[in-house]
Amino acid sequence: MNQYFKCVVKIEWENEKGHVKYRKEDYIVNALNPTDVEARMVEHLKGTDFEIVNISITKIVDIINY
Repeated sequence: MNQYFKCVVKIEWENEKGHVKYRKEDYIVNALNPTDVEARMVEHLKGTDFEIVNISITKIVDIINY
């Protein structure tokens, strides 16, 4: 059964002065387990320098898109 997970990633980026900065971004991922979340995030952020900081199960039942 698929569940919704919250995945927090730390992304490295370079500002206009050339300094390396980090920012955290939250993603909601529909997956089977944390390993599946990691695989989906690697595919989604392909080509980006990032680190997964946390993966946690949410209480979200469904997402309704309009």
